[in-house]
Amino acid sequence: MEETNARTFGEGAMGILSCWTTVFTLFLCLICSEAFTDGWSPSEDVVTPYEFGEHGSPRSHRQIRDCQPIKYDNVTHHTQKAHDWDQNGRVPYPITDLNYFYDDLPFGERAPGHIVWVKSPARTVSVLEPFDSGGCTNHHRATVDTSAKQENCLVAVNAGYFNTRSGDCYGNVVSNGRLVQTNGGLQNAHFGIRADGTLVFGYLSEEDVLQKENPFVQLVGGVGWLLRDGEIYVEESRKAECGDVEESGTVDAFFDMLSARVAVGSDDEGNLVIAAIDGQSKVRGVSMSSFASWLLSHGVKNAINLDGGGSATYVINGTIANNPSDHCRDSAFRCPRQVSTIVCVHEPRCDPRDCNNHGDCIQGECSCHANWHGLSCDQLQCGDHNCSGKGICHGNGCICDVGYLPPDCTRTCPSGWYGQDCSYHCDCLHGWSCDPVSGECACLPGYTGKYCQDICAIGYYGPGCDEECECSNGLCPCHHITGSCMISHMTPTMEVFSKLGSALPAESSKMKDWFLTNLS
Repeated sequence: MEETNARTFGEGAMGILSCWTTVFTLFLCLICSEAFTDGWSPSEDVVTPYEFGEHGSPRSHRQIRDCQPIKYDNVTHHTQKAHDWDQNGRVPYPITDLNYFYDDLPFGERAPGHIVWVKSPARTVSVLEPFDSGGCTNHHRATVDTSAKQENCLVAVNAGYFNTRSGDCYGNVVSNGRLVQTNGGLQNAHFGIRADGTLVFGYLSEEDVLQKENPFVQLVGGVGWLLRDGEIYVEESRKAECGDVEESGTVDAFFDMLSARVAVGSDDEGNLVIAAIDGQSKVRGVSMSSFASWLLSHGVKNAINLDGGGSATYVINGTIANNPSDHCRDSAFRCPRQVSTIVCVHEPRCDPRDCNNHGDCIQGECSCHANWHGLSCDQLQCGDHNCSGKGICHGNGCICDVGYLPPDCTRTCPSGWYGQDCSYHCDCLHGWSCDPVSGECACLPGYTGKYCQDICAIGYYGPGCDEECECSNGLCPCHHITGSCMISHMTPTMEVFSKLGSALPAESSKMKDWFLTNLS
């Protein structure tokens, strides 16, 4: 009996432990499921034509090529030169032309939305990974406004598709010249920008994606080619991208249902066009055909369809400007979904982007700091004279050689000053100057000593006291500066000695006798 009770108790304890283990495991799974996002994210309104965990048409690139209209020959994508700089080689401002609409769309549909024309897209448009560089590799997801902070985007929209559970980015992705991932040749409509500034829309082979001669610097995939060279291409694209069923049903349902939609395209002038229409799948919004017709009526010539439904998010200067369809935690409100890649419109970048840390990038041009020059602020020159060969140019200006004056090192120190930047005053007596480099005193004629404090010794005068007096057999003293004889026959002997003072050597008895004999 006791053994039975013990066994029953043990089984109960194990059951409770198992229950708590399950709860704890679910808790960990919940935490892990949000670890790759920047917080909670709704995922109600999911629009995709493919089976869960898969992305891309089962057709090969060759099948896509062979099944397209004959007039396109073997070319499965459209290329177009992007709108370029103005006549002065600058990006024309304003970069964007933003418009909000609430239109009656074709086929009786009506929806609000936004459309923006972007100038010089080769310099102002980027595909960005979610949250930060490496976001796809790390399975991150982030709201569009969060990812837009990477480049301070002027305008940003969600772009590529993704696995709503794992966060995996789908399709080919190239971001700012860096190949993030490839899809192994699976076929979906793509938007890209090549290194030469060419805009690309359509279907790409794996060789196209990996081309090295003129590589993609931006690339992202969508689902559905809306416009091809000024013609609606929805039906051709529907046939090319057919797949199986996922959350929203078949490819036909995906193409035909009312839903929020996002597209990226171009006009005749090579401006990039980004359009986003609000909606909620199967309730309001626009079908692919209606979207294509509306874009064509607004001058768009090429366009592909990007991720839509609850992912559709349109951001202006960091603020969400559209009406996302997913509910927030509080179902009374709507919240943006954490998504994968985004298309970002930003200020044109400088080359290099940091202007070599010697300038500020303003509207795509380096505004160099003081003394730095060149398009990329990589040339150091201090003024017109560039330190005149008498100093070294630094970012803060010339460091002049000792004895020369800033700012351009063209002048030596003024009289009475010497040393680095002429900042030391000469200590020379009798109002004379010193060497501008060493500070050594250059004495006036008649003076000597380190500081020119002494007059010439008796019998000498002039510069450096090197000249000998020429008075009365060489024994008469002369003026230490001019060399003129200082003694006349009328001068009393004691006055002469008084004037001579200590300058008369005590041992000069011959000179003393001469004075006593000739001047008494």
